[in-house]
Amino acid sequence: MNNLDASLAGGVVAGSARGRPVDGHVAETPGAARVTVGVLSPDGVLAMDGAVAATAGDRVITVAEVDRRLRLVRGGPLASRLPRPETAEGRNLRRWLVQVMVAEALCEQEAARLGLVPDHVGPENPLPTPRPLPAPGLCPPGPSSGGTAVAPEAVLTLAGALRTGGVAAAVLAVSPAARAVCRVLAEGHEPAEDEVRDYYRRNLDRFTTPETRWVRPFGPVRRGEITGPIEDAVFAARHGETVGPVEGPGGPWTLVVERIEAARREPYAAVRERIRAELAQESGERAFARWLDARHADSVVLTPGHEHPADPAQPDADHRH
Repeated sequence: MNNLDASLAGGVVAGSARGRPVDGHVAETPGAARVTVGVLSPDGVLAMDGAVAATAGDRVITVAEVDRRLRLVRGGPLASRLPRPETAEGRNLRRWLVQVMVAEALCEQEAARLGLVPDHVGPENPLPTPRPLPAPGLCPPGPSSGGTAVAPEAVLTLAGALRTGGVAAAVLAVSPAARAVCRVLAEGHEPAEDEVRDYYRRNLDRFTTPETRWVRPFGPVRRGEITGPIEDAVFAARHGETVGPVEGPGGPWTLVVERIEAARREPYAAVRERIRAELAQESGERAFARWLDARHADSVVLTPGHEHPADPAQPDADHRH
């Protein structure tokens, strides 16, 4: 039995909180860390108001807060896809949620320090309803000072998670404070002209629309979307021409090419500012992820049972060497 197993078996969670007082029933021994005693539920959760899950700077996140947030997640539209609470995956879902709550707290503190976010955004209101942004990414450009820099809600994307890490991407998706901090960190990360032009050259497919043919009965088709003799016949035909019968799946086909739209490419001048904004935004998000990692290392204490899911020291870690 490792130290965490022993602590959980005894219903004890140790939380030194870097010397800050910890709420709950506390047993103290001279020179020892403060410990909070709770009752262990069947799914491995310490059910006790005041027990500490984590501290983030001056913010104490209690087990009760984590329980409430987890109930919101498990009561949401994706509840059926979530792992059962009593499984290792279910316990790691809880651990991951703690990391998001810690990151939110750090961002709220930093945004308040910089005067970026109104008072109504805080620990009691961390979950605005997500809405799509008009441009890709998680850290939209905008004013970064004046006390009202609350961005519209973002969308958690795979690209964002791969770029910044899952916790950083998640907190950018749900926290106005995180997006306000991200915008500040993005300042000064504008790409050079050579970088923008090089991106355009390396990603011409993004700005190119291939030839499209409207074919009855298929509708609009492009090269590669149909194959074999049918594709050859369709793309050899002229506008308005009927082709066939052509052998294909299920027998012969007769097709009509009703309209042809030639391939086109957006010129660099037309997309330059869009590329510049995207590259600056992505660079800002990476800067935000680096800032969050550094602040986490300096300011966060996680109590046993609330470690990062990838922490190899916790018993449910599923990535070991």
